[in-house]
Amino acid sequence: MPTQPYRLKDGTPIPGVTTVIAQLGWNKQQLMWWANQMGLQGKKHREVSQKAADAGTIAHAMIDADLKGKEFDASKHPSELLSLAETSYLNFLEWKKGSDLQIVGSEIPLISERYRFGGTIDCPAFIRGKMTILDWKTSNGVYEDYLIQIAAYGELWKENKPDQPLQGGFDLLRIAKETGAFHHHHWDSLPGCFDAFLHLRDLYDLKQQLKKLK
Repeated sequence: MPTQPYRLKDGTPIPGVTTVIAQLGWNKQQLMWWANQMGLQGKKHREVSQKAADAGTIAHAMIDADLKGKEFDASKHPSELLSLAETSYLNFLEWKKGSDLQIVGSEIPLISERYRFGGTIDCPAFIRGKMTILDWKTSNGVYEDYLIQIAAYGELWKENKPDQPLQGGFDLLRIAKETGAFHHHHWDSLPGCFDAFLHLRDLYDLKQQLKKLK
């Protein structure tokens, strides 16, 4: 998926949330750790990685279609991967039913003029009657960069949607890479996470300056 371009009102290009966070390379470190675990278990990393990625992608597409009120086309996917993905999807439906989920929008791009960054929020929603930032990941765990990311989305929402204040905090829907297990995580607040993002935002600007010295 190509990177979403973000610009301030005056046309100045600014980085997106994922670009700012990615400069630390945490995702690569997580992937290397996971690949090592697969190796210790005697599994072929490439085969397991591809299988997990495909199952996760299918489950994500199922959930995305449900949230957007569209029909998911299962005909293009092998039955083994569909089985893993459907496990996640059915668990998502169970969670959705119990949470009284009401979708506000999907993949909403927003800009922070104050902090000079952009981001695309997966799914702001009402959960049990309270406005919440909802995101989902295909992952075997909850990592620091996820928390920093959704905290930054929260700030984007607050700046751009002051008439719809966040009351429900932050929710993360996580699909395990190998098993397809569905997990729901909730935080009323994420202290320190947006501060960490602002430090990374400053680092991004410093790195751009350093590049000019080469």
